[in-house]
Amino acid sequence: MKKITKTTCEQGLKSMIFIAVSCFVLFLLSVFEVLKVQSATWYLILLLAVLAAAQWTAAVLALNVRSDETGENTDMRKKDWALTFIPAMAGAAVLVVLYAALGKVPFFAIEGKNVLLSLLVLLGGTGLCYLFDYAYITATKKHTVQTTTVKIVKKEKAEKRAKQAGKEDEKEAKKLDPETAVFPDLVAIDKKFLLEPYSPAPSAEVKLHELCSGFNAYLESKGMFYTMETLRAFVSGLACSRFMILEGLSGTGKTSLPKYFAEYCGTNVCFTSVQASWKDRSDVFGYYNDFVGKFKETPFLRALYEANYETDEINLMVLDEMNLSRIEYYFADFLSVLELDESQWKIELMPVSTGGTLPKKLVDGCSVAIPKNVWFVGTANKDDSTFTVTDKVYDRAVIIDFSQRNEASVLNRRIPQIHLGAEKLQSLFAEAFANPNYNLKREEYEKFSKLTDFVLDAFDVNFGNRILNQIVRFVPVYVACGGTSAKALDLMFSRKVLRKLEGKFDDGIKANLVRLEKLVLAEYGKTEFSSTLEAVARLKRKLI
Repeated sequence: MKKITKTTCEQGLKSMIFIAVSCFVLFLLSVFEVLKVQSATWYLILLLAVLAAAQWTAAVLALNVRSDETGENTDMRKKDWALTFIPAMAGAAVLVVLYAALGKVPFFAIEGKNVLLSLLVLLGGTGLCYLFDYAYITATKKHTVQTTTVKIVKKEKAEKRAKQAGKEDEKEAKKLDPETAVFPDLVAIDKKFLLEPYSPAPSAEVKLHELCSGFNAYLESKGMFYTMETLRAFVSGLACSRFMILEGLSGTGKTSLPKYFAEYCGTNVCFTSVQASWKDRSDVFGYYNDFVGKFKETPFLRALYEANYETDEINLMVLDEMNLSRIEYYFADFLSVLELDESQWKIELMPVSTGGTLPKKLVDGCSVAIPKNVWFVGTANKDDSTFTVTDKVYDRAVIIDFSQRNEASVLNRRIPQIHLGAEKLQSLFAEAFANPNYNLKREEYEKFSKLTDFVLDAFDVNFGNRILNQIVRFVPVYVACGGTSAKALDLMFSRKVLRKLEGKFDDGIKANLVRLEKLVLAEYGKTEFSSTLEAVARLKRKLI
């Protein structure tokens, strides 16, 4: 049983005093013969007083226990009053009836009237005492002091419960022994977060255009120079796909961009260097060693698993030089899983556990979940030492070309870093999607459709709903970042549609490219669709 507080004792004692005062008033009335109270009536009053005392004591005890367990206010609610006094009044009525029946006292006889009048005096006196007490407490504001005392008691009890929970966590952490675990590194992560639970830091109040401009200033302060077009495309790419490919010549800053983005936004980033010998997912996650009975985990797997704990941290999983091996060999599981509903984002590490302690965050046996705060970023070089990225991969990824660099400028000031949480970033994307000023207008879509229809008719190149959905999500975020819808369409058309013409040398393709160039100039001009015009010119040069 919980310890009874001082306030509870005072309330119980107060009730006993009020009943005693009412009995004394009734005694004075009997002495001065204002109301002759018979001895049998006093016996009944004594029984009623005992009943009231028992009922009140039970009520305050129950209220005290409930307050200790839930931390609620100890003031009596209407429901508490009803549950307290309705049974008391019913019990009193039963006692009066039994008294009259056993004593054969008719209620309308002289003795019966004496009993009823005595009870009315008793109830009236007790009620007046409660009214006077309430008036006194209200006038002196003593209830404030009582409430403050109750809050202090509750705080102490809450701290005690927190200490007990901490001790339980320590006991649970002692059970997590990496030495006996199949996944020693992952179990060590469980132990870390059990002893030090994750607490998300507050996100900066920033808009998408402020994020891009601030990130650009931060890059320039570090001696890195990119076009605003590239930075807007990078942020917009996070909104429309979980997979992004940064493509270009070596030394153009592909690897540095996600590194500094994570640094500026205070997010997590994991770099994994792809090897030419990679053939399957075991090269990404690791493998089970039958000889030692343990799973050999990679830094990639550890970072992905830890992201399941740090739920509000943006996690960039960077696969550096990912086309040194064929992407479909080692990344096929990711390409398939990311096409499913988010609730099904998981990849099996091993079929069946062989025993030992398993990590807490693994699902469905030995499968690692891909949380919503994870993005995969691959860098791809364009040279003879790498494999060509296939259409299957291009269709699922957002492509950012690094053929252009910004002119260098000197920043002498230090640009402060921010913290951007995953939920905050997703809310910024949602705001852009919901803003009608950022979405494609009907006339813009009709103009863009002329280009896609021409490509379909002239080159027999079509694209499905996947690319269309990416365009629909890419455009509003790009506009919210400070760009234009025409430039957003230009980037997506040149990198998602025209890229399908790479390697085609059919008869008449050059003439159709000339016609496409004229159509782009007629609809958009040289400036708005500059990336598309550059892509067309590059394809024409390959045909010469």
